[in-house]
Amino acid sequence: MKKIACCFSVLFCAALNAAQIEVTAKSFVADENEQRSHFSGSVVVVRGADTLRADKISLAWTKTREIKVFEADGNASFDITTDNGTHFVGRANRLIYTPADGLYSLKGHAVVEDRTNQRKIEGESIVLNELTRVAKVDGEESVPVKLIFTIKDQK
Repeated sequence: MKKIACCFSVLFCAALNAAQIEVTAKSFVADENEQRSHFSGSVVVVRGADTLRADKISLAWTKTREIKVFEADGNASFDITTDNGTHFVGRANRLIYTPADGLYSLKGHAVVEDRTNQRKIEGESIVLNELTRVAKVDGEESVPVKLIFTIKDQK
């Protein structure tokens, strides 16, 4: 679980670092006074081969243009390969990333799949902390927590 949390944090850091990022959407609003940007309508964020999709994406930034909060709402999904070659796909109703505290929150039918190492976590809510390297997954009666992984035989 810790390895999934660590690799997951790398995936969103890569998407937000200073590299060329292309965003397409049906609508875009930037509010300099509020220091927020809003993209809506079939939003697609592409950085190299990495892709993030959602119905809406909002960014809040500091005066120095560092991202404070990154929010993807409605059918949020991602397909990302980390610098070490690990391929992740995932989805949730809502995804929130706050760089200052290193928290990634996936809410609403959350799923993160490590396709390289054949591991998958599912739950109603997944919270990953890149600083402490702790993952917390909560379920509900209708959406229990599920962890799928492979154990190598010790023969």
